[in-house]
Amino acid sequence: MTRDHDSAPRQVYLAPSQTLDGYDRWADHYDRMDNPMVAATAWALAEVPLDVAGARVVELGCGTGRHAALALAAGAAAYTGVDGSPGMLAQARARTADPRATWRAGDVAATTLPAGGFDRALIVLVLEHVVDLAPVFAEVARLLAPGGRLRLLEIHPDLLAAGAHAHFHDGEVEVRFASVRHDVAAIEAALAAAGLTVTARREPMADGALLAAVPRLTKHRGRRAVLDLEATAPAPRGAARRR
Repeated sequence: MTRDHDSAPRQVYLAPSQTLDGYDRWADHYDRMDNPMVAATAWALAEVPLDVAGARVVELGCGTGRHAALALAAGAAAYTGVDGSPGMLAQARARTADPRATWRAGDVAATTLPAGGFDRALIVLVLEHVVDLAPVFAEVARLLAPGGRLRLLEIHPDLLAAGAHAHFHDGEVEVRFASVRHDVAAIEAALAAAGLTVTARREPMADGALLAAVPRLTKHRGRRAVLDLEATAPAPRGAARRR
């Protein structure tokens, strides 16, 4: 039986100012959906695991807290998740009982957390919703201790250009978020402007092992699917002279 055109899901487009409201609406079933970009970033984190042993970790835009257990299993001393969606944070608190994990409601560009209080920062699938990168990266630089490191994983701008973006189905309605495409050069320039030095860039394609792990990326075969960057805050003064 073919689907009549009139039965196609009604689409609702959210303005940038409605992003957090959209995630509140999505929160209850976010982790039950087959989300190819969540799967793709999880694959990337399995391929190159988090280097957080003994570290104090902060995640900006933590969502339902799916990376807390990963960081703690990798030996993080503590994990702090920050998000502006009360619904997503409620899910995060419900899924993680580890006393090393704490949750904060707040703006990812102005967390009010202590300066220099973290050794590692994590941002995953957030920048699509950020119009101005500068305040977010300035906040990362403020939060990191000298020599601290950022891991950033995002939908690759090639996929965004091809039409990939955050969306979900709520009953008979397809809810589509506003999407901002930042090219790789702009992201790296914004990191540099915040004083963060890019030390690694990985851009896995929708092919081979990634496509085998996430078959829903088949329509994007041959395109770069994930942008995976690492950046470092300035080292303590005099560190370069140590042997």
